[in-house]
Amino acid sequence: MNRHLLQEMVEKYGNMVYRLAWRWTGSREQAEDITQETFLRAFTHLDSYDRGRPPGPWLCRIALNLCRNRSRDCREIPVDSLTEEMAAPQPGPEQRYLEREREQEILRAVHRLPQMYREVILLKHVSGLSYAEISAVLDLEINLVKNRLYRGRLMLRKALQRLASDEEGKKK
Repeated sequence: MNRHLLQEMVEKYGNMVYRLAWRWTGSREQAEDITQETFLRAFTHLDSYDRGRPPGPWLCRIALNLCRNRSRDCREIPVDSLTEEMAAPQPGPEQRYLEREREQEILRAVHRLPQMYREVILLKHVSGLSYAEISAVLDLEINLVKNRLYRGRLMLRKALQRLASDEEGKKK
């Protein structure tokens, strides 16, 4: 029974946990390790899981704690990851390069945010969690989640605007 439940969780939430870990660490290898460790811990603590609630927030909480521990241990978060290739029509090499550069700039800007803002942005935009689910994962009031998301987005927008204006200044 427990193995079946865990298998369902892996199939349904494995990609979400991996994406969260990958965006947090910037490393595919570390993301794979964290994803595996997340489901290992979920299996060993399955008796503490409330089956009346969706498992996504519970798994994100485990993964987020593992990411925090890993970054605390490393004291540095690498940001040299590249995005997965999109299944859309293939752009030319120059366009692909510019898209990767832009995504890396965004990822670096996200990683420069204070942890409390970075967490809610990653949980919302990478993991696709609702405000209520983020609230459950981080053990925060929903209004505080909304506030941190709003402020984090503002900080991210300002950082990206500064970057864009710096690039404009270099072109002149």
